[in-house]
Amino acid sequence: MKTKERKILIGGFVLLIIVLVFLFLNRKKEIPIIVPLEQNYTEEKIETIVSIKNQKNKGLKTVQTENSIKIKFSVLDKKYEVETREGASVFEMMKTLEEKSTPPDTFSFKYKEVSGLGSFITEINGVKGAPGEYWMYYVNDKLASIGVSQYILKEGDIISWKNEGI
Repeated sequence: MKTKERKILIGGFVLLIIVLVFLFLNRKKEIPIIVPLEQNYTEEKIETIVSIKNQKNKGLKTVQTENSIKIKFSVLDKKYEVETREGASVFEMMKTLEEKSTPPDTFSFKYKEVSGLGSFITEINGVKGAPGEYWMYYVNDKLASIGVSQYILKEGDIISWKNEGI
């Protein structure tokens, strides 16, 4: 290959690299917009949120929504229907329920962290375990075999708490 042809070939590669770098640096970047799915979010409200965020992101848009699941939850004589995020543990769902509950269906609980085991529920709705009794939870009418911090909820799960002896 002659020197002149080699210079033209190298010049072509350099030009190609410059064009590719320019295109890469000037491409449009999509910025994800996360819209939590809550009961009071209508499609119109989601579109409004996306529109506002798109203006801030200079018209670039990608919409991602958090998936949610519905479960039934009961403690003694109180029953709750809870919508929580997909992938939440029983413990996380209980924290969400506690934050969002309102009278007359207020929900509260106390717990302590046990090293290596996770969260141990000590009181629910003001009721502590009697001597020799503990709060035990059931998933779909079966006594849970793992702690509340480890069990990941699934759509339609029925979680019930009972204060009973071992």
